[in-house]
Amino acid sequence: MSNVFSKRTGALLALLLLLGATSYHFWQQNRRKDKGSRIAPDMDFAVRDTNAIHRIFIADRRGRTADLKRQEDHWLYNGRYKARPSAVEVLLQTVCCLNVLYVPPKSAEAHAVKALAAEGIKVELYDHQDRLLKRYYVGDVTADERGTYMIMEGAEQPYVVHIPGFIGQVRVRYLLGDENWRDRMIFTERPEYIQSISVEYPQQRSASFRLEKTAEAQYRVRPLFSTTPVSRSPQRKGAAEAYLLRYERLGAEGFAPADFDKDSITALVPFAVVELTRTDSSRTKVRFWPINTKEDLTTGEVFIIHYLTEVNDGQDYYITQHHVFGPIFRDYLSFFEGRPGMRY
Repeated sequence: MSNVFSKRTGALLALLLLLGATSYHFWQQNRRKDKGSRIAPDMDFAVRDTNAIHRIFIADRRGRTADLKRQEDHWLYNGRYKARPSAVEVLLQTVCCLNVLYVPPKSAEAHAVKALAAEGIKVELYDHQDRLLKRYYVGDVTADERGTYMIMEGAEQPYVVHIPGFIGQVRVRYLLGDENWRDRMIFTERPEYIQSISVEYPQQRSASFRLEKTAEAQYRVRPLFSTTPVSRSPQRKGAAEAYLLRYERLGAEGFAPADFDKDSITALVPFAVVELTRTDSSRTKVRFWPINTKEDLTTGEVFIIHYLTEVNDGQDYYITQHHVFGPIFRDYLSFFEGRPGMRY
């Protein structure tokens, strides 16, 4: 009997030891996993809370820079221009979602470091107190095009980084150049802050007009030139308010190329000159010259497709579409009863 008891005791002890060893083994494995899941500083490229970012600085080896600073309702580009909102949104999505895909093999590591040093784009992220959050370099896409080489400032180990769910190279999201960053909007007006708008047609002066705010939510439309007879018809109800809404979002197709022959075109008489004055007395003056037209072969009528558009006496030049700006080219009498809502 005692031998049986001893055998059972020994078996139980062996089982307990086996269970203990197994538990310890799994505990150690989980402990290692926990340690491994912590991101090392030199591979922690992302800033998950983009609200904490108040400045983004991007520079390449050719001296091009993009310095973006958060303002109350927009981002300022290079201290002068309003940044294009869609470009800022893409960049914030990028810096938020960067993830290390893998460590490059030793055979590719030396080349990656050399390429980053020669052609890498430097990226700096700052908080609202101008404290540096991240500084890293963005290199080229990998041979398999699954990721992009990146390295943290001061680190020796490069990584292959990607954005989960995004196929393609990350580098193209760090834009450089005015044409990529500058906002192309010409008018982004809130109607209640518009004091007056004048639209002049130099080659058809009688169609020119001035719309002016006379009281809260009250507007008067009159001829721009004293030689134009004043309409005897009542002003159409809501016509002025509907016209002001056209100025909420009017943007260009793009900037006029640097080699565009602006001088020859602007020496000609413009099709239209629009001057908008706000309630704070600030003004925007815009002139339009047709540069691309299309003729209807049946009727012989010529339609304008594009304009060279000058803002504030040569401050900026854009290429704009008649399809976009056409609705603001109304004539004086179209604001009054008895006339259809004519436009050019």
